[in-house]
Amino acid sequence: MGKALEGKDEQFYYIKNRVSMLNDVVQSVDSPVDEEELEQVELMIRSLNEKVLRFQKDRKEEQ
Repeated sequence: MGKALEGKDEQFYYIKNRVSMLNDVVQSVDSPVDEEELEQVELMIRSLNEKVLRFQKDRKEEQ
């Protein structure tokens, strides 16, 4: 899956990049949107949400 992200700055940089990628995907989708495209966007959002929650948990454990 890749190496672990250590620092808070590195984690936030990762999140910013993922949000940017998600935005690029959404902007590239033409209307009308089909079910497969919606599912792909949903998968990306869920994956991003899981990372954010994991980073939040990591920060709480550091305290």
